[in-house]
Amino acid sequence: MPGRPLSRRTAVGSALATPLVLAACDIDPPPRDDASAASPPPPEDAELVATVVAALVRAEGVLAATAAAPGLAARLEPLVAAHAAHRELLAGAVADTELPGASPARVPDAPDRALAAVRRSEQRLLRQLREACVAAASGDLARVLASVAASTAQHSAALGSGTAA
Repeated sequence: MPGRPLSRRTAVGSALATPLVLAACDIDPPPRDDASAASPPPPEDAELVATVVAALVRAEGVLAATAAAPGLAARLEPLVAAHAAHRELLAGAVADTELPGASPARVPDAPDRALAAVRRSEQRLLRQLREACVAAASGDLARVLASVAASTAQHSAALGSGTAA
């Protein structure tokens, strides 16, 4: 069954809009003239990264305490691995900065309540990551933080709001 024929106005409008749409979809960073000279991150970004790493360490403390609850270790394993990878990546960007160690967190013994504590911790981390994305002076850092925020949001969604399995 043939579709409706295009009017001349629709065809011209589409032809004019296509280059604009394609130009707006360029997500690759602009090419660098001197790829060998990487510029150091702005000082405010170093402080921001240290703050984000501290937030990840706190979230990891809650996860470690919660993983001791019956039946939750396997369910939390992907989130633990993601946070560890994100922390290592970001800590490498501020190797000169002293970063906090994990302090033991207290969570309820009941699996349902322990999982609720994880959800609250993850929501707090997600808020901090979103704020850091906006505050980042470097576009590259903002993109990395947005990726970490997306991962955190996705893992939080996977935890769901139901009871422990």
